[in-house]
Amino acid sequence: MSISEPPPVWLRALSRPAVSRLMGHAVRLRPPRPAMGAVIKGFSRAWGVALDEAEHPVSHYGSFQEFFTRRLRPGLRPIDDDPAHLPSPSDGRLTAFGSLERDVLVQVKGVEYSLDALLGDSADADPYRGGSYAVVYLAPNDYHRVHTPWNGRMTHWRYLPGALFPVNRLGLNNVAGLLARNERFVGHFDSEFGRAALIMVGATFVGHMRMSFTDLAANEGQPPSGRMTVSDGRQVARGDEFGVFEMGSTVVLVLERADFEAVGELGRPIRMGEVALRQTA
Repeated sequence: MSISEPPPVWLRALSRPAVSRLMGHAVRLRPPRPAMGAVIKGFSRAWGVALDEAEHPVSHYGSFQEFFTRRLRPGLRPIDDDPAHLPSPSDGRLTAFGSLERDVLVQVKGVEYSLDALLGDSADADPYRGGSYAVVYLAPNDYHRVHTPWNGRMTHWRYLPGALFPVNRLGLNNVAGLLARNERFVGHFDSEFGRAALIMVGATFVGHMRMSFTDLAANEGQPPSGRMTVSDGRQVARGDEFGVFEMGSTVVLVLERADFEAVGELGRPIRMGEVALRQTA
């Protein structure tokens, strides 16, 4: 099919927030510990999860959600502190990097979506026109907490409810403008790299995203938040927790500056804290 056509009916059905809410209920169930342990170990074998990195042993986790949103043992994700390096905000794969000269981001080859649609407001998009962007995709085996990759202060944020299409190759190849249609939280910062935005994008079975700066959570039937100003300027440092996904999804970085280049080949695995982009000037 052409990506310009509407997504298939089954894919539209899968994207409904109610489907992900049902999954959310399932992963919060608390079966007997031995049964839960068997589920976690089976999932980890199938997906290659590094259980030795988890903060606690398998027996500690009473639900699959507790395991999936696990923290790691201290010291396992050192943060690159070179002032010319922008570290990755999460584990995953660096799947896209580019210029915002035309105010568009590339979804897949030949398919674009607009900066305004991604951020939800043209005024919010204005500081980033002519800048750059990067995309990190998280798979189910990755560590699912997202961290701020710069020093600075948070100025405002926005919650944008939407669909929950899968953000893997299946969704990207079948849904035009997917990352600007799915549920997302957008945080804006005055950072050491100038104005910068960090966007967490939900996906199928990732109905819930919880943030460090608000009690509002995704996929709970709430309306758009509008522009939420952080009046006292919430100070952040590299490595501070920004939010958590409950399943694999995507993080987008949008930057005012254009003088960056991706480090390594696109599609390469990357860990939170490792250098993702570096300044060229």
